[in-house]
Amino acid sequence: MMRVFGLSAGYGSVPVVSDVDLGLWAGEFVVVIGPNAAGKTTFLKTLAGLAKPVKGVIYLSGEDLRMHGLRQRARNIAAVLTGRPDVSGMLVEEVVGLGRYAWTGPLHMLGPLDKQAVEDAMKKTGVAHLRGRRVSELSDGQLQRVLIARALAQQPRVLILDEPTTHLDAKSRLEIITLLHSLAHRENLTVIASTHELELALRFADRLILIAEGKAIAADDPSELIKDQRFIKAFGLADGVTLSHTTLSIEYRPHRNTGVAPVFVIAGAGTGAAFYRLLLKTGYDVVTGVLHENDVDHHVASSLGLDIVSERPYTRISWEKLSQAEEKMCNASAVVYTSPPLGEQNMGNYILLEKAVEHGLPTYVVGIIHRGAETIHTPRELVAKLAKTQNSGREALKPFPRPDK
Repeated sequence: MMRVFGLSAGYGSVPVVSDVDLGLWAGEFVVVIGPNAAGKTTFLKTLAGLAKPVKGVIYLSGEDLRMHGLRQRARNIAAVLTGRPDVSGMLVEEVVGLGRYAWTGPLHMLGPLDKQAVEDAMKKTGVAHLRGRRVSELSDGQLQRVLIARALAQQPRVLILDEPTTHLDAKSRLEIITLLHSLAHRENLTVIASTHELELALRFADRLILIAEGKAIAADDPSELIKDQRFIKAFGLADGVTLSHTTLSIEYRPHRNTGVAPVFVIAGAGTGAAFYRLLLKTGYDVVTGVLHENDVDHHVASSLGLDIVSERPYTRISWEKLSQAEEKMCNASAVVYTSPPLGEQNMGNYILLEKAVEHGLPTYVVGIIHRGAETIHTPRELVAKLAKTQNSGREALKPFPRPDK
């Protein structure tokens, strides 16, 4: 494992990240996040031994890294930094072979063990089939895999990467971040990577390190870090944008026309999320319920700032909540039933659907046939139908009464 005590990283005698105490474990994928110019690259270069600490000590398996020579350090720590190395005329297998320089003699001739290490590294990163291709012929995603393979060929205990997903398309970003997580767990490596891909970091990291305002803040639980004021300050999100500490997703709250009667969405178990998002983006206000507070649709609706009729987790929907939901529903321009899975606790939502039809509300149901309602299949289909319907300014209907006890 790598241990850091009182580490300050910076330029010359000027620290940009100060007083870091940290333990980094084998088999762990650690992701470093933070705003631009916060010091992420400087911090990683210092951990990799490519920059001298302003102060503090870094230990690897109990050994002070200051006592390691360049060759010994390269056998323990491999780094993949930003910027393309000048290897465009080389073959993939030759580039990966560069990772063996810490293990070879003065002429850097690869022996059987070195060649096997190169072969293993190419297989682990999925580039063995590219061995005879020139690097100049590769896509950005393929090149990044080759550079990771070169680092793996060093057979390090710690792998450090600075912005490994930069300039990659969405598919390649996912592939690289998945590869790094897999390498940490499968090869028992300590993998430390920085990224600006906030959602990927929150979802894939075993542990996060936030670099902000000259400090390094480690967190095992992404949901707790999101609620930390230091995180909120570092990632000041744009107006109308939120980050859910439950779903670990970024949500957009567009400005809505509050003068238009809302659409009431009867949902649950994640069936409503896509409808919420598209309705909001196309200018509709949304009310939803009855949702249990631990339901995924409740978490999404909360992140979107919707008006929610909520029920306590693991309880049957009460008549009080049904009455509250129906009152809001009767003031809506339309009702959407997203066909959530039903059980004893949320059967009241089916009663809401029947009441919507009974009151003559424009009612749409997803994927099923219900008398008095129109069947739809997608959020886009719903929005298209709503666009054809004129709001009539109809008088609000009275909610159904609570039954006698």
